[in-house]
Amino acid sequence: MSLGVVFIMLGISLFFNKALMRLGNLMLIAGVPVSIGPTRTMGYFFRPEKSRATGCLAAGIFLVFVGWPISGMALEAFGILNLFGNMFPVFWAIFKNMPFVSTISKNPGSGTRRPSSYEKQDRYSPDRDPYYEDRRGYDDYERNDDGGTNPYY
Repeated sequence: MSLGVVFIMLGISLFFNKALMRLGNLMLIAGVPVSIGPTRTMGYFFRPEKSRATGCLAAGIFLVFVGWPISGMALEAFGILNLFGNMFPVFWAIFKNMPFVSTISKNPGSGTRRPSSYEKQDRYSPDRDPYYEDRRGYDDYERNDDGGTNPYY
């Protein structure tokens, strides 16, 4: 399967080389049943809810073999996304637990976040604090440093 992916990527990078892409598709078609077994492959690809995605993948492979590699790869990509789209959260969870990736994924872009306009407001403003009236101060003018003239101290 990995050789199939390598040949397909090499075929794409060489301006959609038909021979390399055909060889990559053949290796992928042969590699999936070899790696997970033919019964599991048939059971997964021929489920009724996966029929549209399997059809797009098969049509894309057919278009690559016929000689239309760009259209075929577009259909294959659509089919693969529909077939394996529900597995992306699982792959992402596994990917996030890898040693180097976990440090990046837990703290992406630290220190680059700007405060929003909501955070820039005064701490005890009426827009931010529902108890603003209660926090302005008390009627204890005697304890203020300015002699009792500022009730909001």
